[in-house]
Amino acid sequence: MSRGVSSSSAHEVAYSAPVRAAEKKVVKKVKRKVGKYQRVFGKKLRALKAKHPRTSASSLMKKAHRQTKAAMKK
Repeated sequence: MSRGVSSSSAHEVAYSAPVRAAEKKVVKKVKRKVGKYQRVFGKKLRALKAKHPRTSASSLMKKAHRQTKAAMKK
């Protein structure tokens, strides 16, 4: 434990009513909705990685970006 606090005092504080109430109030953060571009880009990138596993990530990203732009123009 800490130097200045006994283990019994620390236990009392940790399990006190205000601390328990604060722990109950912790809620999950709401995630943002994934945009259409990002969804399409992810699919294209996964497909390219499956076909070309040894190609560098930057090259695959460029190809996926080009494919995504073309797919979204339609």
